[in-house]
Amino acid sequence: MADVDQLIAAHLPEDLPKEGTWSYRVLMTVADRGREGATDDELAIMLQAPGGLNNIRPRRNELVGSELLEDTGEKRTTSSGKTAAVWTLNPELRRALWPRFTAADCETAAALADEDVRTFSGGQRRAWEGIRTRLALLGRQAKRAASDIGQPASAAVDDESLELRVQAAAADHERVGVRAALSGDGLRLALYVAPSEDEDLDAEESERRQLLRARLAGLPGDMREPLEELVAGDWTCQLVDDGETVEVDGLEEWLRDLAGDGSLGGEIQLQLEPSQLETVGDGIADLLKTLTVAALPAVAAAASAAGDPVAMLAEVLHWTEERARQLTDLAARARELLFVGPPGTGKTLAARTLAGALAGDNERIRLVQFHPSYAYEDFVEGIRPRLDNDEELTYELRRGVLRGVVQAAGEAPEQPHFLIVDEINRANLPRVLGELLFALEYRGPGNEVQLPYSGEELYVPENIWLIGTMNTADRSVALMDAAMRRRFKEFRFDVDYDALRRWHEKRTSSELGDEAAQRLERLNAEVIALLDDDRAIGHSFLMRDDLADVGFAVIWREDLEPVLRDHLLGRTDDLPALEEAFLGEL
Repeated sequence: MADVDQLIAAHLPEDLPKEGTWSYRVLMTVADRGREGATDDELAIMLQAPGGLNNIRPRRNELVGSELLEDTGEKRTTSSGKTAAVWTLNPELRRALWPRFTAADCETAAALADEDVRTFSGGQRRAWEGIRTRLALLGRQAKRAASDIGQPASAAVDDESLELRVQAAAADHERVGVRAALSGDGLRLALYVAPSEDEDLDAEESERRQLLRARLAGLPGDMREPLEELVAGDWTCQLVDDGETVEVDGLEEWLRDLAGDGSLGGEIQLQLEPSQLETVGDGIADLLKTLTVAALPAVAAAASAAGDPVAMLAEVLHWTEERARQLTDLAARARELLFVGPPGTGKTLAARTLAGALAGDNERIRLVQFHPSYAYEDFVEGIRPRLDNDEELTYELRRGVLRGVVQAAGEAPEQPHFLIVDEINRANLPRVLGELLFALEYRGPGNEVQLPYSGEELYVPENIWLIGTMNTADRSVALMDAAMRRRFKEFRFDVDYDALRRWHEKRTSSELGDEAAQRLERLNAEVIALLDDDRAIGHSFLMRDDLADVGFAVIWREDLEPVLRDHLLGRTDDLPALEEAFLGEL
């Protein structure tokens, strides 16, 4: 799947501002608004621009001076109550950046449908990429519409077909989403739900899909209402059974049939014939935006209720589905996991999210933070002082955190239990674990160890996961020894610039995310050259809703400079170069 923004940037006219520049961001944000256009105030809000109008107006003026933007002659009331000019693209750019399709595009799609993309001639490839770019522009407008209602979404164009997919952040696009597909029959817009019974699906995936469909059918009325309005208009509900399409009467019946029969696929769709496309023109974007706004909140609610761990990791951590699946697959194979990487890369959040997704109940998750004075007596068991009612000092055998988790896991053997150890390398781990080092590796009855204080025999059940997080930038403590490391399966966390972009795309704006990622990437290039990649600055430092209001200079002064001073061990001569890398002109 090709990301829509990358696809658009690769095929825009060469005389337009380059991707990543402020002028490009302003231009594309105006394009996102379609025929509505945008005022300076709206641009500042949508772009989450540091400096607000002070940053927007010079860029907008540059585009007006280049005759790329123009004043519509209309006025619109802003959030401050004043009226402001509305800006839109010039006529030539509207043709380039407002997606529309023709009967000729359908003929092209039909002619190339059975061809191998790798064998296209130059002319065929240009026509193919032209259609894909317009689908990407359509997807970008749909994402913006979803963002306007507070629904995080992503959009991508299939690499081998003329199909755009728009999905809620919490959902897996293989299961459910919105799509626009061009073929010889025209343009098909649809909310699709994939079958849950298929010979290519394993039992776990089939169960997740069926649960999602059940959650869709059980959504409350207010979540269904926008879809009801679509179906009351020109959109139809269809079921797909072994390639055969059957139209059903109404949303209620459609949802009920999908929940009751896993072999069925389903669509709420609108088919635009080739002859209709000329008439609809750039109104196609409005149709897809209407579907996106109606469908994605319901899809996101159902996906979250279904508790899909891959979807939850992707949503919370802003990972790709592939990376989220790698972690869930690792957790299925191993019970001792070690999350390692620089600070600010999401290790603890990932541990809590994975545990929450798999445990399903916070009562089965415990978190403890290790430190240099943490001991076996805290973790397993030990003799501890206690003041009785007469304030007389006595001693008692007290169970530690791990024994509490072992007891809970024994009482609920069918349920997963998680123990998260934050900063696991800050304690003397062999000293803290003692004989439990054996019991963690060799689980279950028959692998009991005798505890030194109570004399009781203890084994660690199979349904306990131990997740440790380790900050590799912390040179003040010894790293885990080889005997410990080999007992843990390691999952590496590095600075994820794409996750930073996705976070801002969902929470603030893609333009601010691009700027934050560029600045951080440039800073880390200098940090790694001076130190190493374990001292890189993590992306979570810039995952702030108030980044536009606070500004990058404040982030540098309050958050980044103190960390780098510590990493540099007093070599302050290097700080000005690092500051320039982060704050300098892009």
